[in-house]
Amino acid sequence: MKKIILVCLTAVLVFATPFATIAQAAVLKEIVTQKQNIYSKPNARGSIVGYVYRGSVVKYDSLSKRTIYRKINGYLNTGYYLAPASTGTWRAAVVTASSLNLRTQPNASSKTITTLGGNEVIRVNTGAVKNGWYPVAYNRGGYWYWQGFVNSKYIIRVDGFSYDSLAQFTTL
Repeated sequence: MKKIILVCLTAVLVFATPFATIAQAAVLKEIVTQKQNIYSKPNARGSIVGYVYRGSVVKYDSLSKRTIYRKINGYLNTGYYLAPASTGTWRAAVVTASSLNLRTQPNASSKTITTLGGNEVIRVNTGAVKNGWYPVAYNRGGYWYWQGFVNSKYIIRVDGFSYDSLAQFTTL
């Protein structure tokens, strides 16, 4: 009987550890790419309890879809306008210039794909930087486009910012 209990307890410990890790991994540091309302209930069904502005560093629970920002606890209407602070070699960053040309190649003479606005939240690939130029992902209408390069002089990585920070660098 003692052996059966010991086997059962061992099995519980082995299987409980991954579940605890999954639950802990659900809370993420995210950067808001567009101003959003925070609602009291999921899917914008509740009342507005606060706002998050572009560049806000929030706690986001990917399982419950809850957001916490400066003691405001609630739900965003969509997660499309969030950028992970850090994923692999990709890091969240903010444009510090009033406007910044996104280039097809890592140099100032290449063709412009689009112009990024001041304080715009982007993602940069720190593992593929070339002569001070980062490969970029930028968000338009809730969709990420993984193309182009920006010069590192005109952006600041915000992956190291603390929760509840507001990453805005230009006065527009």
